[in-house]
Formats: sequence, structure tokens, C-alpha cells
Amino acid sequence: MDPGFITLMRKLAPDLIDEITRRALILERIAALQPVGRRQLAAKLNLPEREIRNTAAILKDLGYIDLDASGMSLSGKADEVLETSRAFSKAMSGLTETEKRLCELLPADRVLIAPGNADEDEQVLADVGRLCASKLRSILMSGNTLAVTGGRTIAAVARSLQSPTPLNVMVVPARGGLGRSVEIQANTLAEEIAGKLGGHYRLIHLPDTMDAAALQEMMKLPEVSEAMELLERADVILHGIGTASEMMKQRRLPHTTVSKLISEGAKGESFGAYYDLDGRCLMESTNVGVDLARLKPTCEMVAAAAGASKAEAIIAILRHTRHYLLVTDQGAAERMLRILTE
Repeated sequence: MDPGFITLMRKLAPDLIDEITRRALILERIAALQPVGRRQLAAKLNLPEREIRNTAAILKDLGYIDLDASGMSLSGKADEVLETSRAFSKAMSGLTETEKRLCELLPADRVLIAPGNADEDEQVLADVGRLCASKLRSILMSGNTLAVTGGRTIAAVARSLQSPTPLNVMVVPARGGLGRSVEIQANTLAEEIAGKLGGHYRLIHLPDTMDAAALQEMMKLPEVSEAMELLERADVILHGIGTASEMMKQRRLPHTTVSKLISEGAKGESFGAYYDLDGRCLMESTNVGVDLARLKPTCEMVAAAAGASKAEAIIAILRHTRHYLLVTDQGAAERMLRILTE
């Protein structure tokens, strides 16, 4: 969206641009929540129900939405304007400029931001997943190997992935198993993503943590060694980012280790390693999974993380390893911008 055009519209027709912004925002939110009732959408957008009702009536007359007992849904015609509406909403909210600014301040080639804060609205996590899924599909090429971690954000990406035609990709988990939530473990998501893309997958049937001697024995198994070799040859790695405090608790680290990491300023966790705000690795991973140092130079890193609470964690991880793409939300982006410009 041309910034000059937006500026011109604001000067010449502020009343018109406000109405277009409202229509674009409501159309985009209906797409994310459909079917959705007027009252529910009004609460989500913090707008009077009367405004939602009036705008919905206009969008229906234009043929972009359908109204029935279950609520409002997009019509087939809406595909003509949906992506432009999303871009317009993002430009009007200032998120396009924030994306550019974060690219300048962080070692990331591209930053994409979904509106809202996942810490306050669970729907925002789904929006981050949709945004990441769309971009990921355009990055992948036939013959690529994709490695994926687990977690709620990567699960949101998996749910949103679509591929009109099968893509010949190999998907492997970037980690072993972790915790009790099988549905968001790396193995489960690798299989789901491969299915969505029409590709193939290999699994790592190992717990997330093993001592060195046990791991060395397990590496002798053909299925394990094959998966680990595929990891080292990955063309794209899709991963989430955790706050150090939450991941230390989740991994049940010893109290002495936790105290040491906190005193050293641990902020972010990725692939089982912990980093401070400057990107310095405070504790290397002893987990089963990808070794960043052994990846090929052309491997493209894609991170997805949402919520203002993850701002410091995201900065820590990206400062340690340059990324091709970061997908986050407005809450995290605005807090990162404040931290990086203090």
C-alpha cells in the first residue's frame, strides 16, 4: 500500500478514509471469525453494535458478506477485495511502518505483524498462524526439507496451511517430544503440516531430553539417524519462541540452574537453549533436535511468536541468529519497538 496515497486520502477525504477503514477492518475480522454475530464482532472490535450493523448491511448490499442465523460470513465475491482490505487495514493502523522499522532494528529480512495482542485475545494467535502459513507456502519449493518445532503458535500455523496442489517437501520435527500435550508436539505438527502440503514426513521417536550416552546408542537406529541427517540438510526451519521463565518451568529445570539463568538475564528460549537480551547464549541445548551450528548456510529461519509478553524473548533469539522471516503480533511488535529504541 503506497504511503503517499494514504497520506493524500487523509488530507483530502478524512471522513471517507475513516469509513473505508471501518469497512476493511470489519471485512477482515469477519474473515477471521466467521460465522460471527454482530454483537460478538462489536465486542471484539470495541465498536458500537449499531456501527457493525450498518456496515454489515452495506457490505451485504455490495455482495461481500452473507447473513444467516449463524451470523455473518464472507461470500465468494469477497475474495476479490480481502487481501487488499487486509493491507489497507494494516497500513492505516501503522503496522506496515512498524514492520519496516523492526526490519531495520533486528537481524530479520522480513517482519509481518498481525493486529492485536495474543496475550489478551486468543484469536490473534490464529491470525499470526494464518499470516505465517501464507508466507511459508510461498517460501517453500518442491524438493525442500522443512523442519518444524512444536508449540501453540506453530500449531496455529499448521491449522492455517493450505496447498492447492501437492508440494513435494519433506517435513521433519526439529525437536524430540516434550511435555504431555501430544497435539502440539513437533512430531504431531510435522505430520499434520506434511499432510496439508501434500508432502512426506519423518518422525523422531525420542524424548526431548536424553543423556549423551543414550542418544549415541539411539542414533545407531536407521530411522533416527535418517531424521537427524534430514534436519542438518533443512532448507527452511519453522520455529516458535518461548520466554525463558515459562520454558524453565515447563522443562522443570533444577532450582540452581533456574537461579543462575535468571541472574544472568535469561529472556528467551529456542531449541532448548537460553539467551539474554543481547542474544548471548547462556545455556546450550542438550535436547534431541536441530543443531543450529550444523545447518547449511542457505537454510532460511522462520520464527512465529505472539503476545507482548514475548517481546524480549523474540529480540533475544533474533539477535543470536539472523532470520529470514519473523511473524508476530501488534502487542509484541510495539513493545519490541519501545525496547529497541530506548
